[in-house]
Amino acid sequence: MEPHSNNNTPKSPCKMVCRLDENGMCVGCFRNLDEIANWAIMTKEEKFDVLRKSHLRMQLREIKL
Repeated sequence: MEPHSNNNTPKSPCKMVCRLDENGMCVGCFRNLDEIANWAIMTKEEKFDVLRKSHLRMQLREIKL
């Protein structure tokens, strides 16, 4: 995954796993269904916020294991 494209807009963190866990979180990219569905219409700032949140979720998942 490239974190940014040429115009500094973040690219989707999708890992092509596309499976939700029991909490409604994608096990590949750690976004919830609303974040996935609305990615295309989010502002650059909203996308960076989702990327920060998904990264934290990934770290928390690894700690719990």
